[in-house]
Amino acid sequence: MDRSADRQGHVSRLVGALERARDESVDARDEIPEPYRADGFAVRIEAAAGHALKLEALDSSGLTLMSVHPRTDQRPEDALVWVPYEKVGDLSRRIKQFTEDPDGGSPKQAPLVANMEKVQRALFEHLWQEDDPLPPLEEHRWWELWFDPQIVESDPVSTLRELASEHQWPVTEVALAVGERLVAHVHASGEDLQALMGTNATPVEIRRPTFAQELHSVDRSLQHELVDNLADRVEAAPPDAPVVCVLDTGVNQEHPLLKTSLHGRTHSALPHHTAADRHGHGTEMAGIALYGDLAGPLESSEPVVLTHGLESVKILDGVTGDPSHPRTYAEVTANAVATAEIEALSAGPPRARVFSMAVTDQSRDGKNGVDGIPTLWSAALDALAAGTDVVAHDDRIELIGAPDPDASRLIVVSAGNIRGLEPLHIRTPEGRLDHLTMCDLSRIEEPAQAHNILAVGAFTELTGVPEDPSFAGFRPLAEAGQLSPFSRTSVALTGTPVVKPDIVMEGGNLLVDPGETLLTPHDVVSVTTTGKDFFRKISSANATSSATAQAARLAALAHAA
Repeated sequence: MDRSADRQGHVSRLVGALERARDESVDARDEIPEPYRADGFAVRIEAAAGHALKLEALDSSGLTLMSVHPRTDQRPEDALVWVPYEKVGDLSRRIKQFTEDPDGGSPKQAPLVANMEKVQRALFEHLWQEDDPLPPLEEHRWWELWFDPQIVESDPVSTLRELASEHQWPVTEVALAVGERLVAHVHASGEDLQALMGTNATPVEIRRPTFAQELHSVDRSLQHELVDNLADRVEAAPPDAPVVCVLDTGVNQEHPLLKTSLHGRTHSALPHHTAADRHGHGTEMAGIALYGDLAGPLESSEPVVLTHGLESVKILDGVTGDPSHPRTYAEVTANAVATAEIEALSAGPPRARVFSMAVTDQSRDGKNGVDGIPTLWSAALDALAAGTDVVAHDDRIELIGAPDPDASRLIVVSAGNIRGLEPLHIRTPEGRLDHLTMCDLSRIEEPAQAHNILAVGAFTELTGVPEDPSFAGFRPLAEAGQLSPFSRTSVALTGTPVVKPDIVMEGGNLLVDPGETLLTPHDVVSVTTTGKDFFRKISSANATSSATAQAARLAALAHAA
């Protein structure tokens, strides 16, 4: 469109739309109880097709840029902007200046106004930040609301809690403060939450929450004599040695191969839950983080001198959480880090600490995080890793202050696993099995896209085949030195600076039957580790979980050296 031919008409349309948005907001404001009324309103500004908005101009002169939807093939770029009522006249004047022609120059305010196509009052659905379609507004569900405390005078989370109490909307017990944003979660219909627009609890973004879920692993059993023999040969590191802090399902603190290295440092970030491991995954990760692959020490008769120890903070219970009081991964992880650091003050802190978290949220198309997009969880991890202070209150956890390099944290996170792999998924047109292409096409899982953490993928050198006659003719799927068939990558990510994983460690293999109709894991192509049960003290683990625990162990060994 030739803007020079119709600048006056263009300006008139924009100013008229801005004033209508203000009038609509004023009318809606009259329905809001006095204590909750905001002194401004949100507008949606859409760019002309194929053009970009001047975002810095929308975040100045009293305006606040709330969020941006980047341009795609299906839609133009748009921005949500908070406009105080007292700034409407100023913004109108800036738009009208586009009709003025300075001598020998471009029209005034051209960078701001030229690419604006549409202005309208922002609605609840305009704040949706996910690639997934907006859920039906009549559907009652959990919503993740992001707030900017700078655009209102009162605390938006406190206002949300008051409004939720009046409307009987369940709200999660703890909110999270990440940088300049406050994040809270509420259960209601989208139709109900439209009442927030124009209040002191107007969100700047709305997302789909990620709540902590169940993990799965594989167990095996070996004889008690092997465990007892190794326990007699182990010399634990002193309490002030470096530690790997395992954030998982807890730990079996009475396991003879773990107890002397834990020094009682087992905690839970989950209210009303003990530090015990009901699921097993945490105990498996603890064994790998301490010993690496246990197969070598178990089969040896040599002394084992450890130079680092363990901590455990439960962030998952291995079962579905209370649906009425869900907790986000971001909140639980921040609380777990704070728990480990605070508890260590009374017992004497370790010389160094490495956090190991073999937990991801399962990926699917259209879900935030899988395209390298920052999420609440990855933002919290980035802040924690950069040395941001964690401050816990009764109703929120704050990640505040400038990053402090001297307080930075090494957080090791799994890249995520390929699950349910079958031969038909990886068979090429020529008929051979190619798992590497699947690894390239399977994108890392949240929160491995965080920039400041160490994301761990898996390769394998485990290519043995069981001697059991029932495995005659089987072969390993991956050759020695290749990516593990379980490992995800960032190869398929486009348009983002994310290159993950940062490191790969042993993640095990899969076995292929002679007819190439079955892919199966086995202890022989998995990493041996500790088990949670009294009668199953030895287990096995694989995939990026075992790789993550090994990477954390490697870091602890480096600290100790």
